Amino acid sequence: MGTITGSRWGRAGLIIGLLALTVALSYHYYNPVYRYFYGVKSGVQFRGEEVNGLLPEELALVVSKAAREEGREPVNAFLESGTGAIIPELNGIELDQPLTVEKILAAPKNTIVEPVYRQVLPSRRLEDYPLPLVYKGNPRKPAVGLMINVAWNLGDSLQSMLSVLGAERARGTFFLTGRWAENNFDLIRRIYEEGHELASHGYSDSVVFPDLSAEEMGVSLRKTNEIIFEVTGSYPRYFTPHKGEYNPLTLEVVSRHNMRMLLWTLDTVDWRKPGVEAMTNRIMAGLSPGAIILMHPTEETVEFLSLVLPLITQQGLKVVTMSELLSPEACGIN
Repeated sequence: MGTITGSRWGRAGLIIGLLALTVALSYHYYNPVYRYFYGVKSGVQFRGEEVNGLLPEELALVVSKAAREEGREPVNAFLESGTGAIIPELNGIELDQPLTVEKILAAPKNTIVEPVYRQVLPSRRLEDYPLPLVYKGNPRKPAVGLMINVAWNLGDSLQSMLSVLGAERARGTFFLTGRWAENNFDLIRRIYEEGHELASHGYSDSVVFPDLSAEEMGVSLRKTNEIIFEVTGSYPRYFTPHKGEYNPLTLEVVSRHNMRMLLWTLDTVDWRKPGVEAMTNRIMAGLSPGAIILMHPTEETVEFLSLVLPLITQQGLKVVTMSELLSPEACGIN
């Protein structure tokens, strides 16, 4: 009898305890004072909706829903069929739920809180394929790159080009021949100091690489690299051959020097002096995300850039260096 009575009292105590817990939780959830101190502050918005007063566990559900609706899967680097070129990878993006919740809870009154994102690495990367050339960036990256080859004295055209690029907040990669570079240190410093990238066009454009031995190719690369190192303190990462001519040995030698050989997607053919309108039409007709645009610092090219750069940005594309274009860093979440 005593055992039965004790059991009944035990169950009764459990029920009373659960009821007390329920009341306590209900008190917290429905008590505005509790929400004022422990919930999201008044007027805070997330993704266009007010979330003021939400407690951490409620807010976590809102952020979890947002995470399912946003983001992008990573894209692996891959060898393009037909060309054998390597297309760079692109990091994925996902909403960082714990940091986003923390950010919203810490937000002051009447603020709009943007999500916190983190990048997700792909399983296959450009560095896994050291030999193949690159002629374009990942087509899902909203950017294009300028390949500017400099091999001869061009008067004021190069300086005018730098002024246009600066005015349009565009960046490019200047591929220099060593012979030109060693006589133009002031210009090289200006290019570098204005945020552009320096790369190699070989020591001289009077020869094509397939006509050289491996040793001669190496000498051409090293001489140019040392000149660029003297200005920047680092060796260039990229090389483009004169006339775009190369053979398997070229790829091997370039790779041995810890460099990547680049070609281009679109060519202004400015050396033929086709006219500004013709160059603009040619480039805009073929423009797409990831494109590498080849040009030289000529008078026509300077005028062409002043016209085409705004057109490119109007399409939602950034104009960047080769390193930025080929980087897996994501530019957005679309």
